[in-house]
Amino acid sequence: MQQVILLGASNVTINFPLIVQMLRSSLGPLELLTAHGHGRSYGMTSRVLVRALPGIRRCGLWDALGEVPAGDARPLALLTDVGNDVIYGVEVERILEWVDECLVRLSALNASIVVTTLPLDSIRSLGRVRFEMTRRLFFPSHGPRWHDVRCIAPDLDAGLRELAESRGAEIVSPRAEWYGFDPIHIRRRYRTAAWRHYFSAWPEFRKLPRTDRSVPAERLRLRRARPETRTLAGRTQQTPQPAIRFDDGSTVAIY
Repeated sequence: MQQVILLGASNVTINFPLIVQMLRSSLGPLELLTAHGHGRSYGMTSRVLVRALPGIRRCGLWDALGEVPAGDARPLALLTDVGNDVIYGVEVERILEWVDECLVRLSALNASIVVTTLPLDSIRSLGRVRFEMTRRLFFPSHGPRWHDVRCIAPDLDAGLRELAESRGAEIVSPRAEWYGFDPIHIRRRYRTAAWRHYFSAWPEFRKLPRTDRSVPAERLRLRRARPETRTLAGRTQQTPQPAIRFDDGSTVAIY
């Protein structure tokens, strides 16, 4: 069974049912291990409204990978949505350290790694008013300056590319037309094309001429699935993983 490791933030969360359906359609039964969530940080605990999640580098996914017996197929790994930590005021060097920690661990698994870069074209076209509206909507408790984000993003992107290359990862860039008024989330009309573009960097991913839609009940299960650890309104919740098991043998674990 193919093992897939997916690290990201809000774009993964928004598109999660689509992602799972596309991967199962192309790769067959799979073991999917993910760490994602709105506002997710790669290195520290992140909070959105009353919900908190651990940093990706600290979550239980890494322990779970250590328990998985090695199979014949190389694990497939996608690392995406790097950038939230800029909004949290984390320095570029520290963000890259956190990302590199994840890349080193994935490399130790002999994973086929894909890293997506930042949507620089969208960020460069971001005006002050649109920036403030986006920041207040998605990151209401954090207040970086518009000029700072525009200056920091290219440095982070360059560092991310250098890291990915040094770790033997495939580098894939988002396309400018995928973004609209919202500069960080992929527009609905381009979501299938965007994820197919990312996944196609894996030789194992087959580009199918048509992707069937998942049934509503399946999408609802994926939307409701809880991560292994989260804090909600000050109370820590623990959920055994995998959170979902499908009839074809596929499993989905969320951390």
